[in-house]
Formats: sequence, structure tokens, C-alpha cells
Amino acid sequence: MSKQGGKREGAGRPFGNPRLVKVPVGYKLPRWLVDWIREQDEPAAVLIEEALIAKHDLRPPK
Repeated sequence: MSKQGGKREGAGRPFGNPRLVKVPVGYKLPRWLVDWIREQDEPAAVLIEEALIAKHDLRPPK
């Protein structure tokens, strides 16, 4: 009888660059800003990430 289940070598999604993995964080923002973010069509994470990249001219690590 064959073994079933368990981790197989080479199976699954390959790991990407660990520096590019998104990490959940929690910050406190003024209520008016949270209200505005919730009114937008894009998710808050996308809005904040794009704003920070544009404001500070950031580039992802190599």
C-alpha cells in the first residue's frame, strides 16, 4: 500500500523573494482618513502601498 498525504519534495508553489512577502500590520489612522480609504474602490493596502512608493520614490529590493 502506498503512503498517502504528507509533504512531497518539489510539490507546491515555489518560494518567492522573502523580502517581497507582504506582512500584515496594524496602524492607527485618523477617522477621516479611514472613512476616505473605505470609500475608495481599491483595497486599503493597495492605496497605501502606491502612495508610499510615489511619495518617497521607492523601488523594490533586488
